[in-house]
Amino acid sequence: MFISYMKAENLKLKRTFARKMIGIVPLLTVAFSFIMNMEYFVYLTFNWWSILFMPMMIALFCALAHVREKQASNYNGIYSAPVDLRLVWLAKASVIALYSLASQLIFLVIMFLIEMVVPLFPVGPFPVIAACFLLWATTLWQIPFCLLLAKKFGFAVSLIVNLFGCLAFGIIAATKAYWWAWPWSWPIRAMSPTIGIHPNGLPLEEGDPLLSMTVIPIAIIISLLLFAVLLMISGKSFAFAVVQKSKQEVA
Repeated sequence: MFISYMKAENLKLKRTFARKMIGIVPLLTVAFSFIMNMEYFVYLTFNWWSILFMPMMIALFCALAHVREKQASNYNGIYSAPVDLRLVWLAKASVIALYSLASQLIFLVIMFLIEMVVPLFPVGPFPVIAACFLLWATTLWQIPFCLLLAKKFGFAVSLIVNLFGCLAFGIIAATKAYWWAWPWSWPIRAMSPTIGIHPNGLPLEEGDPLLSMTVIPIAIIISLLLFAVLLMISGKSFAFAVVQKSKQEVA
């Protein structure tokens, strides 16, 4: 049953820019870093991927999903259909999570293709693979968060808030002891011990405290917990909005 919900949500995004972003955004990230600085290519690529391109992509996925519903029937199609609204919301988040994962895999393939032609990895292949899946896991919470923002406040707010959270405070918080208290710093902080990169994009020196691997399980656990909590809260909010609208129409 839930698979049917996911198929429906995936179909809604079939002819939107969201599908194209899965490949375009990682390609732009790699190309941007390649042009900027060949010497620190891997460090810069993962840095830009975690602080700018990934949060932008996730916010756009969510915003485009909202815009699609608005353009189709202003959510009236969902409101009037005999469906479980919480499952609809969960399906939306799940499809975007799969899009994000697919984009990570494309990003990984591009990185390894470049490495085959021009060896640039300062670390082995395993840290690069681990970094991609860490970025995916530690940004999952942004999906229900941005979906809710887009639904309540629109396209622009979802994008601005997610980018602002990373660029304005995420980089700063990632170097502090309180990094765990600011969700946007989690993927940035997880890259330090995995790739050996400072949140400012430069390689870390041996012995740097940011290289401590203890932050990785913490980042994964709190991210998954926040993802579950936000998914539950946003799902209830979505279903509640429908109930309120139905009452208003009856009145």
